[in-house]
Amino acid sequence: MRGSYNFLFSLFCLTSVTLISPAQAQQKGKKNNSSKKDTVNNKIDSLKAKQISLDEVVITAKESKGLSTASIIDRKAMQHLQPSSFTDLLALLPGGRSADPNLRSANLIHLRQTGTPSTGYDISSLGTSFLIDGAPISTRANMQYTAGLTAQSDRNTNRDITAKGVDMRTLSTDQIERVEIIRGIPSVEYGDITNGVVKIIRKQGESGVEARFKSDGFSKLAYVGKGFAFPDQKILLNVDFDYLDAKADPTNRYENFKRVNTSIRLNKLWENNTRDIDLKSSLDYGTSFDNYRSDPDLDLLSVDKYKSTYNRLAFSNNLNINFHQLGFLKSIVVNSSLSMQRDQINQTKWVQTGAATTVNPYTDAGVHDIGFLPPNYTANLLVDGKPVDAFLKAMANMGFKSGKINHAILVGAEANYSKNLGLGQVFDPYLPPSAGMSTRPRSYRDIPATKDLSVFAEDRINVMLGAHKLEMVAGARAMTMAGLSAVDPRANAHWTLPGINIGTQQLQIELGAGIGWQSKFPVIAQLYPDYTYYDLEQLNYYHNNPEYRKANVMTYKFLAENRNLQPARNRKWELKADFSMNRNRLSITYFKESMTNAFRNGSELKIMDFKKYDASGLDPDKITAAPDIKDLPYQDWRRMQLVSVVLNNSALYKEGIEYRFASNRVKKINTRITIYGAWFKTVYENHQPVYRIEDRVIDNKQFMYAGLYADDGGYIRSQLNTNAIIDTYLPKVGLEFSTAIESSWFSSKQNTRSTGTPISYVGLDGISHPYTEADKSDKYLQWLNTDISESQFAKTTIPIDVNVNFKVVKNFKDKIRVGMFVNRIFNYAPDYTVNGYTIKRSGLNSPYFGMELNFNL
Repeated sequence: MRGSYNFLFSLFCLTSVTLISPAQAQQKGKKNNSSKKDTVNNKIDSLKAKQISLDEVVITAKESKGLSTASIIDRKAMQHLQPSSFTDLLALLPGGRSADPNLRSANLIHLRQTGTPSTGYDISSLGTSFLIDGAPISTRANMQYTAGLTAQSDRNTNRDITAKGVDMRTLSTDQIERVEIIRGIPSVEYGDITNGVVKIIRKQGESGVEARFKSDGFSKLAYVGKGFAFPDQKILLNVDFDYLDAKADPTNRYENFKRVNTSIRLNKLWENNTRDIDLKSSLDYGTSFDNYRSDPDLDLLSVDKYKSTYNRLAFSNNLNINFHQLGFLKSIVVNSSLSMQRDQINQTKWVQTGAATTVNPYTDAGVHDIGFLPPNYTANLLVDGKPVDAFLKAMANMGFKSGKINHAILVGAEANYSKNLGLGQVFDPYLPPSAGMSTRPRSYRDIPATKDLSVFAEDRINVMLGAHKLEMVAGARAMTMAGLSAVDPRANAHWTLPGINIGTQQLQIELGAGIGWQSKFPVIAQLYPDYTYYDLEQLNYYHNNPEYRKANVMTYKFLAENRNLQPARNRKWELKADFSMNRNRLSITYFKESMTNAFRNGSELKIMDFKKYDASGLDPDKITAAPDIKDLPYQDWRRMQLVSVVLNNSALYKEGIEYRFASNRVKKINTRITIYGAWFKTVYENHQPVYRIEDRVIDNKQFMYAGLYADDGGYIRSQLNTNAIIDTYLPKVGLEFSTAIESSWFSSKQNTRSTGTPISYVGLDGISHPYTEADKSDKYLQWLNTDISESQFAKTTIPIDVNVNFKVVKNFKDKIRVGMFVNRIFNYAPDYTVNGYTIKRSGLNSPYFGMELNFNL
């Protein structure tokens, strides 16, 4: 490690020296006196321009001045950050913190929250919309899950984004010019969301050949792009390509993630005296590969392999017509996109079964004679998905003046279509990927498409009240899809107070407030779930002679479709204040969010009848054929089962304070200080009662009861963190460097109050009974009651944790940039005690570093 540091430092020092040849030095000395004055003047003008633009160089996110609370990350900040994927940009948001890349699992976005206890709260990422040049990245038709496998045996568990949103690993940052992440209440233009909007604007315009090469301990990245201009035709053309190869562990060559993105973007402009027409079109292709195979040196028998491929082709258009001479109608905007994907999971598994394990390939309910699985075998699973998504949005911007009030009116409509044309879950039902699977092969083509339509309108007013400026916007969005509907009203206000003179400077104060509702429709996998099969074994007679074997099951087939499923709905409100003086700016926002009907997988209680045939009377040495169940004695049995169903049961409550301070640059050393962070508190709860089944054998008899519990437990998470970035920009020598001090002052976790006593119970007779105090001592019912220790609700607080990161970039005449970063070059994380046990953190956070090289030719 020390050798690597020395090498990187030496390389940086060498690149920091500008070399000139003797001929160049002699040429400089031959300048005549007549040109000296012009040269000096040119230098003065150049220095003035640099001085003016120096303050505009920001290497972190900026808080938007608009009505909605948002962070803006421009190209300069991304270059200095040196990211590998879009995930790295989130460190620049209030509450964010730098982290080592985790490219072995899906990277999901979680705005304004801390902790994600379980998959029951995936609405946080699902409810965040990603827009690229105005076109959404839809995941509504994504169904790349592997059904019937346990988390322990399924390589796809951490990579599955079904009903979870966008995997940020697939997004490159090198094509991006600007990102706006709306955390507050957005315009009604944006819908089908609960949490926020990520607006990505990509590079447009003429440029030289740009190339970037990055290497760190986990990955290798390469990018090349070029911008062309055709002034006579008023056409701009941009082409770029990037490639990423990352390993989960640098020492493990059997598991990696690869990504390829390429894009062609065309911008055409038509101008005349009455109107301008601006058309932006793009053709994008992206692919990624998740690969895993077992190490043959560690497991000689295993043939386990996993490969997940993602291929997306998208064609998008953005048409903007601006009118010059119309008084009321200002512009018309039409956005459209069509995307097609070909996604596949190919998984090979080595399956070892227990003795006499049965397999049922049938898809109809009823009684079936079935076969037996071999003791071990190789199973193959293909998940073939072909999502097709279409999007169309049309908007009109109008305006007029009423007295002193300026009105800007936006009206529009949006339509979305999603369908999966894939083969779906494909495997040999006689050799399933997991013994005892409760699913069967399923074609995605048979699943209906989803179609939704939205209309929206808002009025933005701007009025001057003396020295006060007031800006307000109010509107509503109405949405409908497959019998579901929602209306989302939203409003924001911004008040700019008169400037306050303090000495020679002026203090500017701006206040804001907003409230709004945001709704998210269920995705296809939630609207149209697969059938669940339960094969209740009635006879399992295993004979040494395969011809004499007999297995019989009663198959139940359930479609746990929730026809009462509603859109998830989040209510937000916030208050904010902004103070600025002499280019120093402080922004503070307090927010509160409440969502009580988010999606989660709940359960329905089912009672099933079947028979238990007794083959103990058969003499295996005397039988001449497989037994017939008609000739065997039996007993009637009944059992309970919980069937998974999508419900509106999850509740998320968010509260927090976000803050950001950016100083003016200190002129003599060209240094700026940025301090930002947040206090977040997030409460996760399940709002509906849940069943839990107790299956026990008492006095050699089996008893089953299902208790209904009023609560399923919940979680409370909170944190307070501050990031301080000191950055210096030296344009004369082409140097920029920054030191980031990231402090997590505390983070805490706590379970919400719950009880282990059911409110009622159901026996095998299907009748519900109230659970009484006497039942706690009943021979059979006492097992439903669980004593919960008070310690389970104790609050655990993790104390301060401080990281110091360092980044440096050397710029050679705006043509070549050499960058280096070291995260956690210093770490302070003292040990702490929980319930009498000492948690040691020293040595756990080792440095993470890398380098990159950029060309602009």
